[in-house]
Amino acid sequence: MSNTSSSPQYRNKRIAAQLATLLLITAIGAAGVFRIDLSSATFIILGHEIWWSNFIFSIGLGLVLVTAPILTYKTVGIMWCGWACPQNAISEWANNLTQKMLGKRASVDIGETLQVAASKNKLVNWLALGLIFLLASIVLSIIPFLFFYSLAETWGIVIHPVGANKSTLIFFGMIVFMMFVNIVVVRHAFCDYACFYRIGQRIFKTNKALHVSYDASRSSDCTKCNYCATSCVTKIEPTNIAAYDSCINCGECIDACNRLHQKSGTQGLLSFKLGKAKGAFALRSHARNIISRHNWMIGSLFLFGSVMTAAGVMAAQVHKPYVPTRAERLAHSAATFCQTQCISERTACQHGDVAACYRSAACECQCQLTRDPDSPSSNAWRQCVRNSTANAQAAKSRVQLAGNGHTLAGTGK
Repeated sequence: MSNTSSSPQYRNKRIAAQLATLLLITAIGAAGVFRIDLSSATFIILGHEIWWSNFIFSIGLGLVLVTAPILTYKTVGIMWCGWACPQNAISEWANNLTQKMLGKRASVDIGETLQVAASKNKLVNWLALGLIFLLASIVLSIIPFLFFYSLAETWGIVIHPVGANKSTLIFFGMIVFMMFVNIVVVRHAFCDYACFYRIGQRIFKTNKALHVSYDASRSSDCTKCNYCATSCVTKIEPTNIAAYDSCINCGECIDACNRLHQKSGTQGLLSFKLGKAKGAFALRSHARNIISRHNWMIGSLFLFGSVMTAAGVMAAQVHKPYVPTRAERLAHSAATFCQTQCISERTACQHGDVAACYRSAACECQCQLTRDPDSPSSNAWRQCVRNSTANAQAAKSRVQLAGNGHTLAGTGK
């Protein structure tokens, strides 16, 4: 009897690959390798500022984005979806957590009914699930946000959201909202109905690419237990996968079949295959397929697009971000700090209390004066404190007089 491992053969590796992809995408955004500047309609790539109207770059990038997926369809199949795609990784995590908190039949997939287990249909379970999804949405939203704002700006919003620009906060809030909706209800529906990569897979994928294969010669060893199908992420029949099916090459069905057959010391009936042959001949055949006439043309377009994209980047002017002076950084830091110290007055002002608006101004000016009494602006801050305090008292008096007037009118005096 041969020794086979009881641990999944692909699952842990796949989770590691998904996490590595998320970290890589986060690192690209945090390091400023690629950023979108909406205010100037430009891309910032490797320190170069590229206008969206840059013909060479736009055409080159378009060719790369069209041909790169086709090349993957014809080589590693749909492995990107199962092993790297953040949307699929988040959806799988959300599905697993939902089933853990609400029961194994708690599914939000289109065409299925959310069946909550009676023993888990408790308010605490729903609240815990919602809170976890909300926290995950906030954390995950930082990743796309980094492709629009620098790491310093993003960190500033995280530690001082009160002092952040309102439009920036609204933008981040929109990302959080969309991420929350995605995690709670969308999940794999995006993959099935909105993902252009998946649509392309159904058009170009062939059985000559990497795919899950069923060993029909050993069909007598199959117990017809349906274990592979129940383990399938996309809920298809792994023993009869067609090229246009929604298989994502995750390997869950292979692990499931191997776990079942390890009891008898045999290998499962499912495995990854390149083409229809086996061993070294499969690799040779696959290599010939990659450089066939059709793929050669696509590969040439991909290389041509890559060269045009690189040329567009290198020809663009170097982006020189504005670097504030030390005095400006200190002033911004002090202003942000003083805003947090006067939060109660600012809140009352936002609710329509005019006197509180003046008190907020006086509070912030006094805070600035206390932090840096020798500043050249100290006289202006003292004047601000005096004027704002006087205006706050005057506004309060007007409100009191107006209130007394209403009282006298009500009594008829």
